[in-house]
Order: sequence, then structure tokens, then C-alpha cells
Amino acid sequence: MRSVKPRFGYLIASILSLALVVVACGINPNASEAEVTPSPAVTMPVEIPQPAATAALSSTPQSPPSVSSLRLWIPPEIGARTEPGAEELIGQIRAYRTMHPNLDVIVEQKLIEGQGGLLNYLQTGREVAPSILPDVVAVPTSLLTDTRVKDLFYPLEGSIGSEFLNDIYPAPVSQVVSNDHIYGYPFASTGLTHLVYNPAVVTETVSLNWTRFISDTGHTMVFPADSREGAVFGLQFYLAEGGTLVNQSGQVALEAEPLSRALANIAVNKGNLLQSHQLKTLDESWQYYQLGLSDTIWMRAEYLFGRQLAHSLPVDKQGFSAVPGPESALIPLTTSWAWAITTSDPARQAVAADFIQYLTDPDSLANWSERSQVMPARRSAMALLAENDLYYRFLGEQSEYAQAMPISETSRVLDVIGDAVFQVLTTDSSPAAIADRAVAALRQ
Repeated sequence: MRSVKPRFGYLIASILSLALVVVACGINPNASEAEVTPSPAVTMPVEIPQPAATAALSSTPQSPPSVSSLRLWIPPEIGARTEPGAEELIGQIRAYRTMHPNLDVIVEQKLIEGQGGLLNYLQTGREVAPSILPDVVAVPTSLLTDTRVKDLFYPLEGSIGSEFLNDIYPAPVSQVVSNDHIYGYPFASTGLTHLVYNPAVVTETVSLNWTRFISDTGHTMVFPADSREGAVFGLQFYLAEGGTLVNQSGQVALEAEPLSRALANIAVNKGNLLQSHQLKTLDESWQYYQLGLSDTIWMRAEYLFGRQLAHSLPVDKQGFSAVPGPESALIPLTTSWAWAITTSDPARQAVAADFIQYLTDPDSLANWSERSQVMPARRSAMALLAENDLYYRFLGEQSEYAQAMPISETSRVLDVIGDAVFQVLTTDSSPAAIADRAVAALRQ
């Protein structure tokens, strides 16, 4: 299986950098525009701890006189995913500055990792050059409970009341709360998988049992099995079969038996998956679906957002379903983003908190999310989008069941699972033999 990296808009990132020169004073003209893949790497929690409530900020706070600037760092893959999304963010920052004329909002694009990246600066800059460090950052929520870096972020209690968590979907909440502290304000989620089908052809209720679903010879499904998407598909089946991702020693590992069961399920009536084993991208799968060669396609939400905007696809001409699993629907896995505070100055923390609450207001967040082709992490923002759109209503329902992506999508684990999925669809090797080889490969 060949790994396929996500593609981000280099041109859009450039547009955002240029526009923010107008929006902010002191913006770094050398802000990076390179591609980066966030690295979520936490386990999926069963219970979500709820911190004690703290007093909320006033709905119309004023910036303390001692604070004349606010520095924001945001990675291009979330701040400049699309040109309309970048423009919406710029507009919201301009509006905030109008409300606070004595405050400069200084915005810089920063990669998450690597030399010169956000984490590198936060880890080394506090002692060397604290004046250039940000007050607010946008980061994958997985970082906020990562023991290696979570101390770089300051809890929100005392600046933002904890009641906002009641409006956030479970998956992002699970990654911003740790030891009764809230380390971030989730605002966006990506990666949710589901099925899209042609309701003119698929007129019956889609079975959520995989064997029954894929054994229906009257219907077919396509997905890019020879890609990272195929690996995620396999991971979801593996987790549904009770598989774990670390052994008793805390080392990354796969279990042969649940992986074998997952592969056996995927291989049931693989003829109904058509040429999925040859497909490497969702674009290729989409062509099959659009040409009527298959009536069902495995999908990621952000990809369908792009298709709907680019081609004005009528929602009533599409059907949506959870992905069938061994017994019932597979649990969707999502990667979420949050605003986090990185300044230790209480006065700057107060201004940062006010700015975060402004950007995550339901109307503001709904507008930005729609234009950026991501799902809002707030239920109230999703509800606004769902008022006239059945797809957002479906995504809101699925977000209630979604769990946090437990590993990075660039991880070695997904390499191994992806290879196993590809082998079970293209060779005569038994699922058990393929699973054994996969487990051994991860140990090397």
C-alpha cells in the first residue's frame, strides 16, 4: 500500500499571510506555508471527567489597558484550508479589532512541529525570547493531554467558565480535559467517516451489519483501499473487534486475533467492493460513484464538503449512513482542533480568553466552519448549519458517537494495517496469516 499524504492549499496559505499583514500589526512576513500533518497520539477515553465550574467572563469584557497587543499563531492546515475560510477568519479578526481599537491582533502562521514550528518555539523560547511567543494558539486537541507537551498550555479555568464544555461534542472534550483542568477550547473537527449512497437506487434502510450489507448482491460500495483511507477503514474494524494499540508494557502493538477477525470481515464478498483495491484516492472513488458504477461510497466529511461546494450537489439527491461494522455501526474517529492559551500573564490570559470566546461564538464558528469545510466542535454551531441542511444534521448525530482518533494518521501502525487490508483484498492469503505478519512487522 502506498501512503497518501493530505494536501493543503499552499496558495491559500499565501493569500492568508498577505491579508493578515493588513489585519495585524507586526505580523511575521516569513510565516511558513509548508505542509504539515498533525500528530494526535492518545488513547480513546471511556469517561470524560468534568471539571468544577468556574465563573464565566462577562459577555462584553474590555481589554485591560496594560495589554496593547495579542499574538495568535495558527497552522495553515486549519487557518487556511480554503480561501473562503481564510477570508472569513480575516474578517472576524478585523471585526474584533474594530471592537477593541487599542488592541493589535498579531497573527502568524506556524507549523505544529519541526524546527521553527509552534511546539519548538514554545519549548525553547520562554527562556530565550519570551516577547515573541504567542498568547493564543490553534493546536490539535491531542496535544493538550500529551504528557510531553501539555505543560506548554495554561488551563482555562478562571478565564473561561467550564460550562462551555456542555456545548462541545464528546470526542474533542475527551482531549482537552485532564486532571480536572481544561486546557483548550475545541472549535473544529475533521476526519469523520460515513457512507454516501444514491437514494434513487438504494431505497431500503442501509444495514449496519457489515456482512448483511456487503452480501447484498444488488448493491456495491467503493473506497480507496490502497491508501491511508483504507488503513483508517481497517483501523475502525480492528477497534470494533476489540483490538488495542498498546501492549501491557505500554509499547505500540497490534493483536493478531482481533486483526484477523477484522480482515475476515472486510474480505466478506469482496467482489461487491468492485475495484476498491486499485483505488488510491477519494477522487478516484468519487468517479466510480458519480458514473453510477457503484451506488455507495465510503466518505470523509471534509471531502464531501468540498464536492458539495464545487459541484452544487443537492443534498436531497444523496443519502447518508454510518459505516456498517461487525455487529453494528463502526465508531467514527475524528481529529479535533482547539484554541489554547500559552501566556502566563493573567492580564494577557484575560484578553486571550475574550478573543477565543469571540471566535467560537456559535454564529461566528458556524460561518467559519462552513467556509473552511470542517465540522464545528460546538453543538450550537452545528445546529445553526443543520437548520437548512440535512447533511449537517446527520453529522451532528454522528458527532455524538465519534471518538478521538487514537493515533497519528502518519503512524507506523496505520502503515501496517493498511498493508494488511490491501493484502486481504488482493491475495489468497488467509486473514489469520496476514494478521500474524502484520503483528510481526510492527515489532521490527
